[in-house]
Amino acid sequence: MVDVLGRELEQARRALEAAGYRVEIVETRTPRQVTLSGPLRVVRQHAAGEGLIRLTVTQERYVPPLRPARG
Repeated sequence: MVDVLGRELEQARRALEAAGYRVEIVETRTPRQVTLSGPLRVVRQHAAGEGLIRLTVTQERYVPPLRPARG
């Protein structure tokens, strides 16, 4: 299997499909109230069946919430 951990989603998908795999995408998010930004990146890959790879992706970074200014 082609190792695509850490790659951007589209780059990972292309590499796996070029190697003959079908790709399934699962997006994960933090349970906290944060704003996510940046491209989707692969954080897990799993052989999910004959010729099928499941990629778990999340956005690259989060933007911390603004803290109220102290007066």
